Amino acid sequence: MGSGPSLFVTVRIALRLDDDLGRRVRMCLLDEPDVEVGLLVEDPGDGSVHTVSSLEGWDALVVNSVSTASRAAVDQAVRQRIPVVSGADLPAGRRPEGGTITAGVMTGSGLAAALAASMAASHAPPMETRLAWTVPGAPLAAGIPVTFPEPVGTLWAGRAEHRLPWPSVIGLAAPHRSQWRGAAVRLQVRNGEKGGQVRGIVDDDAFLDAVCMAAAALAAARGAYPPGVNGPGDPGGLFMRLAERAGMEAAAFVPG
Repeated sequence: MGSGPSLFVTVRIALRLDDDLGRRVRMCLLDEPDVEVGLLVEDPGDGSVHTVSSLEGWDALVVNSVSTASRAAVDQAVRQRIPVVSGADLPAGRRPEGGTITAGVMTGSGLAAALAASMAASHAPPMETRLAWTVPGAPLAAGIPVTFPEPVGTLWAGRAEHRLPWPSVIGLAAPHRSQWRGAAVRLQVRNGEKGGQVRGIVDDDAFLDAVCMAAAALAAARGAYPPGVNGPGDPGGLFMRLAERAGMEAAAFVPG
């Protein structure tokens, strides 16, 4: 793919996704110029895409998860040094060697970490970082209060694992029953304003799935992710730029 990501190189992206998600991701990708999409499923009857029997010559493979069902395609991609994008986190013990895997693209923790990375003004980690994201489930009756942009608002959260290799990072997962998914990040930077920088994302769950998968697929195909296992946030911030270009809004807000 060359020495770095580019917004102007034609890329070929192969999808092995559930029908509804695949349709929505395909629509996002085909809105971009110079993108070819192929499906590793039966012919959908859409002349703008075609089926794929081999990954040779393709620039990225996109799957719901790295699972028994997708293992053959993922292994083929890893052998051919083709980046793999997975909506779910990798299962325990599943760390393909020699490949580039971007996992957890449809998770709140992955989106929050990507937002935090895009907010960092330099390569130096902030002094303190707090990541918060919603997860499906019954709201907690107590915990650590976290605030997201409306219409999610304030929820109780519990400590959770996060994806940032920075010091002084707190991850908080807030169960929430709604069609809305939220992510919020507070960064305290050296010599920064009191209270730090706060940005958040709230949008329809299905919309964010499609936008994030398409953005990660494009970023992977354009060489944004280093070898190994990555979250969706890339070092150059291409994932976030592509997701915002597709309609995702990450905005500064004042927590209530």
